[in-house]
Amino acid sequence: MKQTRSNYGWVIVGVSFVTLAFTGGVWYSFSVFFVAVLKEFGWSRSLGAGAFSLFLILQSLAGAIVGNMIDRFGPKKVLLLGSLLLGTGLALCSTIHAWWQFYLYFGVISAAGVAATGWVPNTTMVQLWFREKRGLAIGIICAGVGVGMLVCVPAAQYLINRVGWRMTYRTMALIIPVSIALMAIFFTKKPPQSLPSDSPKWRPPVLCSVSSGPPLLDEGRASQSWTLKQALRTRPFQLLTLSIVSGTLATQAILTHQVAFFTDQGLGNLFASYVVGMIGLVSIGAKIFWGILSDKIGREITYTLGIVCGVCGMILLVLFHILPASWVPYAYAFLFGMGYSVTTTLPPIMAADFFEGRTFGGIFGTMMMFNGIGGAFGAWLAGFVYDHTETYLFVFILTMVCYLFACLNVWRAAPRRVRAVAEK
Repeated sequence: MKQTRSNYGWVIVGVSFVTLAFTGGVWYSFSVFFVAVLKEFGWSRSLGAGAFSLFLILQSLAGAIVGNMIDRFGPKKVLLLGSLLLGTGLALCSTIHAWWQFYLYFGVISAAGVAATGWVPNTTMVQLWFREKRGLAIGIICAGVGVGMLVCVPAAQYLINRVGWRMTYRTMALIIPVSIALMAIFFTKKPPQSLPSDSPKWRPPVLCSVSSGPPLLDEGRASQSWTLKQALRTRPFQLLTLSIVSGTLATQAILTHQVAFFTDQGLGNLFASYVVGMIGLVSIGAKIFWGILSDKIGREITYTLGIVCGVCGMILLVLFHILPASWVPYAYAFLFGMGYSVTTTLPPIMAADFFEGRTFGGIFGTMMMFNGIGGAFGAWLAGFVYDHTETYLFVFILTMVCYLFACLNVWRAAPRRVRAVAEK
């Protein structure tokens, strides 16, 4: 019976992989809608990017609520609610004529939909089914976001060129939410153990004993039943949250403005969207690779290697800004794809190392709340800096500093003190 349950965990991974591909497509296709909407309405880049900043803030603030809803009601109802909100928000985006409408429809309604179908519910589901291969499992579902970048962003740009951005939003409003809802209905499984009929809460499956994972170095932490209040007071929570905020500030500043940057340098809109797609392609394998590697050599070393890649990608953008060369976008896509991937794959794995268990959804959702604040500020700040300097050069320098700060705090949080990795 245990083996059957464990095998079904990989079905959950598959559902989460596809769901995150769709939500990642909504998230990162903003960069191509951003250019099209600015062209039509003539807004400043900081005003246009503000809609994405609001999106990041609210979907992250909603993450704490979503995490608690998952803990209480289970994933199916939350995913269905999220798909309804997401479809409504995207459909309304096709009708905008003023900036406040863009802020409301994308920044608020679509954000709530992404929150209820994105990182928090899927990571919460998967971490409960895996312990020994947690890095691999979470790496796989994170790779789904890369598929969304690879497929949805160029597809959205192609449709924008052919039928306009309004019809493209309508198409996404139909295909994406319906697909997520169908997967939630047919494949999201209730807990394998039975519950008392009077139990008000959904209880997540626990398929492995604590001893079945990598060797414990801190038995007390791993066996503790964490509450959110307890977790908030711990040094690992605070340091890991600082790292998440800094890393996502850098990442979202670049992902939001990279299409605009490349078009400023003379590249076509469609080719710039292909660069985003290449980042997504790289991240598919990179996220799985980083997840597996972190199980073998440790979270801190793996995170550091990824940050080095991200910093090198930023150095290439600085060089491209000064002296454009045709090979730079390809090299940038590879290196930044590797760096971006580690900042999204490792945080949920490290959070699970510290705070695994039935209440993980609420704890990780709270971390994602701070994550959204960092990403929102990064997206807006990049636009603000550009509006006042007419260059992204200073944004690239700030991004490198933020990446290094994120890496420092991962080492200070020290997940290596909770569980030994396979090679040790």
